[in-house]
Amino acid sequence: MLTKSFFLSILAGLVMALFTIPAVAWVDGSRVTTIRLGYYNPKDTKSGLLIGVNLSTAVDENVDFGLSVDFFHRSYKQEREVADTVSAGGVIEHTIVRELEFTTTAVPIMASLTLKLNSQLPFTYFFGGGLGYELLFNKENNYETQISDTRFYHGFCWELQGGVMYRLGRRSWLIAEVLYHDAHVKRNRKKTEAGLPIWDEVNLSGLGFRFGVRMGGY
Repeated sequence: MLTKSFFLSILAGLVMALFTIPAVAWVDGSRVTTIRLGYYNPKDTKSGLLIGVNLSTAVDENVDFGLSVDFFHRSYKQEREVADTVSAGGVIEHTIVRELEFTTTAVPIMASLTLKLNSQLPFTYFFGGGLGYELLFNKENNYETQISDTRFYHGFCWELQGGVMYRLGRRSWLIAEVLYHDAHVKRNRKKTEAGLPIWDEVNLSGLGFRFGVRMGGY
């Protein structure tokens, strides 16, 4: 059975590839670096911040291909106030107890392809997609029941994007895009006593939007 450490090794290798594969593109200036920040609303978890980077090679003025890594993070804390005190100087102090907290972190790693539509205006429209693998880490601490649990899921993912770029300089653009991301990550794959496959699954499919800066390329 594939272990968590195995997939962490894959993640480390892909992140290294993210920075080494397009390195040759520095020679002719075709390397493209895109840094993006946005908001993502997956189906089976709360919405949250999405941040990522795409390193790609511009084949020509219309086509880029490369590798992207994104990080989606969501945290939650359940707290309540149990007491108030007022000092002689009039400062109010609140005593807070934390009952529950959890964090969810998803890391999709995808090969990407972007197609740009030629335009004589400052704006250039584009669309693209990606295909890859996604890792999900979920950690929960219930302080009332003294139960702590960490769960790890993984599975294939794909994504579609479309948006607009606004030229800032000769080789720099502001970008705005909407995206649809599809991923069903799983864990605990096994079989029932009757021999039927069974597993636990989280649906991370959903819509989002991002803004960013594209540097390099044509």
